[in-house]
Amino acid sequence: MGSRPDRIREARRRQLEELAGRLRHPFEDIGLLDRALCHASTGNEGKLNYERLEFLGDAFLNFAVAEALFQQTPEIPEGQLTETRATLVSRKPLAAVARQLELASHLETGKGLRDAERASERILADLVEAVLGAILLDGGVRAARSFVKRFILAKLPEGETATEPVIDAKTRLLHHCQRHKIGQPRYELLETIGLQHDQEFRVVVKLTTGASSEGRARTKRAAEKLAAESLLAQLAAGQKA
Repeated sequence: MGSRPDRIREARRRQLEELAGRLRHPFEDIGLLDRALCHASTGNEGKLNYERLEFLGDAFLNFAVAEALFQQTPEIPEGQLTETRATLVSRKPLAAVARQLELASHLETGKGLRDAERASERILADLVEAVLGAILLDGGVRAARSFVKRFILAKLPEGETATEPVIDAKTRLLHHCQRHKIGQPRYELLETIGLQHDQEFRVVVKLTTGASSEGRARTKRAAEKLAAESLLAQLAAGQKA
């Protein structure tokens, strides 16, 4: 499935074995890791590229992250699961993992690939998924899940659902309500202001305790977030008083 180990140059083999150590997975078939780090531009040289491994790694990554989020405590509301997963498996955080592991320095490319493309977030993210696919084939589900936990989910604090950009005000407000057992926040659209191409939405969020706050923005979702943020600030001020 990977490149034939006996065809890998000795210097290349040593580099790959050193990388395998950083990945914390001792490859039985080092050729899989070699293939995961070969760009399609090497096609004229008769080498297999990482595209099929990337496909496999992408599918497993989505599953593994979804599984991890499902098991988080406190639970992520159903409506936030897809958004949170999409953020965690997007190019930017995956590219950061690739830089951490220095995957680009091991990437073999053809002459047609420019340096700027080589360092792009798109290719860096592809490399992480391809390496994950290689680990899955070489070591099975347990090894692949360990990679995801160690490098993709590593920045998720224990017991929290996501990094700060993912936990928006609506989610934090819902968690507050869950902790205090006061039911779910209720959002109401009060009015739509302006013409269809230039509208603003005014939204109110209410709690069963009687607390409420408003938000106004150019989208209903943004207005709900602003209302939730305002109400959270009120609640925090009340706790300090």
